[in-house]
Amino acid sequence: MCRTPVARQSCLAMKLVFVLVLLSLTGSLQADDPAGPNVIVILADDMGIDSVSALNGNMGLETPAIDQLVHQGMTFTDAHSTSAVCSPTRYSLLTGRYSWRSRLKRGIVGQWERPLIEDQRLTLPEMFRKHGYDTACIGKWHLGWHWPKKSGGTTEKLDEIDFTASVSGGPNDHGFDYYFGDDVPNWPPYAWRENDRLLGEITDNMKAGALAGVSAGPAVADWDFHAVLAEYSNRWSQYIRGRAEQERPFFLYVPMPSPHTPIAPHEEFRGQSNVSVYADFLIQTDWAVGEMMRALKETNQADNTLVVFTCDNGTSPKAKFAQLESAGVQLREHWRGWKADIYEGGHRVPFIVRWPGHVDPGTRGEQTITLADIMATCADIVGHELPADAAEDSVSLVAVLQGKAVEEPLHEMVVHHSVSGHFAVRQGPWKLLLCRGSGGWSPPREPEAARQDLPLVQLFNLDEDPRETVNLQAEHPGIVEQLTAELRQIIEQGRSTPGPEQPNHAGAKWWPGLPWQKP
Repeated sequence: MCRTPVARQSCLAMKLVFVLVLLSLTGSLQADDPAGPNVIVILADDMGIDSVSALNGNMGLETPAIDQLVHQGMTFTDAHSTSAVCSPTRYSLLTGRYSWRSRLKRGIVGQWERPLIEDQRLTLPEMFRKHGYDTACIGKWHLGWHWPKKSGGTTEKLDEIDFTASVSGGPNDHGFDYYFGDDVPNWPPYAWRENDRLLGEITDNMKAGALAGVSAGPAVADWDFHAVLAEYSNRWSQYIRGRAEQERPFFLYVPMPSPHTPIAPHEEFRGQSNVSVYADFLIQTDWAVGEMMRALKETNQADNTLVVFTCDNGTSPKAKFAQLESAGVQLREHWRGWKADIYEGGHRVPFIVRWPGHVDPGTRGEQTITLADIMATCADIVGHELPADAAEDSVSLVAVLQGKAVEEPLHEMVVHHSVSGHFAVRQGPWKLLLCRGSGGWSPPREPEAARQDLPLVQLFNLDEDPRETVNLQAEHPGIVEQLTAELRQIIEQGRSTPGPEQPNHAGAKWWPGLPWQKP
């Protein structure tokens, strides 16, 4: 049939077409049925690294479920949230970009505020969807919404909001197929929402101080703060169990509401610690992690699921440190400061990766990393080439996870950010703080530090002084100058990773509080 030259050419052409069609079909099958693992990212809320008993021998409480993750996976001991408070870190985790490059230069996304994540920005769930994953977010969002206005359009004014209409700009508009949760546990509206709708009718008004830290505002009838974490735990486990018979892999983002205020453990956990209500809530938080792992094991999904456990910032002073310490519970054993601070206690967080068959159990990663690195790591795992305008501050951890020797630091420099918008930069053992005090809530706060006429910057060697007690800025002016210049370069380039320059929000090149601030 293919004996003549013309016939042979025709046959070759037909074979080429067949091969191309086959490759096309194979590619389609791979896109629809990828071989990547399921991925679960658990983000606890207000829980520093000293709040995991396997990482703090003097903690005084036990966190058995999180400890098991430590024993089964790799723990990064020098991991940091990109901000010392909530919203900015969530932005970084989902985009791989420092949040101060967005419009949010300090603080958090406010009540009724518009979305922080830009419409055109690639997010972690959007990337997973490109590789055939189903995506779900079950938990606290706190990245803003487009609240529907009664007269049409959107609004940021409470008295103009139509709570019966569709709420846009949230998880579903940034890559999640499914969403269930609330915004912030102690902020209104006090109602569950599923995808773009509030569940139930807003008929009540929660009084401020119903529990510590609770803000007044609209609520459904009989909203129970003590039932929130239990409801979430049930939903997380249900979702995992429901995936057992599905062919497509899943990405589940679990932004926990705890142990953030309101400190409201379920009745089954009240008094369990014999220490305080906060300690009870921390125990319930650990239990909820254990329930997710149990669901994975009982549905035979544990071996094909990558689990990351981390936190959005350090422990909050709402934990009442003095009360805990009087009972022998030490949640600030190793690091100075707490939530909101530029000191290590504000942003050094647990970061544990469990991935059977890929990550050796009970190992340690000593590289300095941030939560923004989750984006590039997951891209590496699924084989996604990140575009130049995405994940500008994210690097892959895969080589470290696989136990390969990594001679150079993953990051040339890591940037920290406090609640008041103050910067700190980390390079090797050196940490430069561009503020007089904590930059946050622990003493000395900035006004107090100014009254004490403390130096404008602080420099610490964390290898020699992990608790940041001796300011070395006067002894090492060259290091101060070098780190300051490198920070400026990272800001002006719009990225801290190799690649073409990218714009910051509104083209910003500098921020108040930086040494090169214009007069």
